[in-house]
Amino acid sequence: MTNKLSPEQSWWGWKLLILASILSVLFMIVFYLAINNEPDYMPSQKNKQMMETHEQMNHAEMHSSSAQ
Repeated sequence: MTNKLSPEQSWWGWKLLILASILSVLFMIVFYLAINNEPDYMPSQKNKQMMETHEQMNHAEMHSSSAQ
């Protein structure tokens, strides 16, 4: 193998390395966002919504009973 064909010396080798790095970072960002933002139809999100609704109802009941 000659130095002319080695990836370290070739311009195409560096271009592909940089392109692969950028695509990898973009994929990891999208993957991270997909994991952190669960859709509303997921069971954990439904439980969370039910708890928030229940807390709001309790909060409203406490205010209405204290106002009387």
